This record gives sequence, structure tokens and C-alpha cells, in this order.
Amino acid sequence: MEKRNKIKKIVFTGPECSGKSTLSKAIAKKMQLPLVEEYARQYLNSLGRNYIYSDLAQIAKGQLNAEKKAIDNIKKNTTIICDTDLQVIKIWSQKKFGKCASFILNNQDIKAYYILCKPDFKWEYDPLRENEHDRMNLFEIYHQDLVQNNAHFIITSGPLNERISCIQDVIRKMI
Repeated sequence: MEKRNKIKKIVFTGPECSGKSTLSKAIAKKMQLPLVEEYARQYLNSLGRNYIYSDLAQIAKGQLNAEKKAIDNIKKNTTIICDTDLQVIKIWSQKKFGKCASFILNNQDIKAYYILCKPDFKWEYDPLRENEHDRMNLFEIYHQDLVQNNAHFIITSGPLNERISCIQDVIRKMI
């Protein structure tokens, strides 16, 4: 069996400014698990222009490559933490461009375990963020997508320390 199929993948998903990066970093550090960071941020920061539709497929490829590297480097752990995955890129593409590249759709990993982050705290400005006033609507889109794909997921909300504690409990039961 391929190594990738033996790895548990826990993905933090949800709209912008919902705590994905903060939570994924905190959980990876506290539980000593490998972290796959959000590739889109790196890609967009180095782009030097506004992104276009075709950039999203490149971002998806970069995200998958980062996941593959993390899996290839695993020595003892059987779980990786991902600050986003192709679900985020798919919904971003559909929202921004009204369509999504087949590469993204065909490579979404519905076997992952998702932590859907509710945007129930104050928006923080970031030059890469675009949807300050649409976060709850986007949260519902993420939720519907997970349900439609029969994905395994929990919803996390509330103060950061409560989120971290709850997520750690869930992950401990899984691994």
C-alpha cells in the first residue's frame, strides 16, 4: 500500500479570517505533528501582479506538492496537519470566477478529516483577503460542500483556547 494512503490528513478549512492558520500552527506545535502550510499565500506574495483564474490551478498543484513533501518526510507520525487544501481553492475559484478547473475538482481529497472554522470573531485586515463582509455566507458554502461530499468534519467556534482544546481532544481520539 502506498504511504500516502496510510497517512491521516487533518485539514483546517473555512472562509478567510476564521482561524485556519492560527489553529493549524498551534495544533501542529502542541501535538508535534507535521504542518503543511497554505501554499496560496507564498504564491500570491511572490506573484508581482493580480492573480487570474489559471493561477488557482498552479496554487492547487503547489499545495499538493507541499502535502506530498510532508508525507515523504514523515518518519514516525501517521498524521499531517494541513492549513487548507483544495476545497478552499475550489470554493475560492467558484466564488471569484464562477468556475473551477478540473484539476482542482479531480484532486480534492475527500478522505481527509476536516476542521471547519467558523468566522465568529473580528475580521483582521490582510492584503490578500477579499471577503470581509461575506464570511458567514462562505462558511455555509463550506459546510454544504462538506456535507454533499460526505466528508468527515467537525465545526470549531468560540475563543481560540477553547477551539484548540476541543480540536486536540478530537485528534487524540483519531490517532
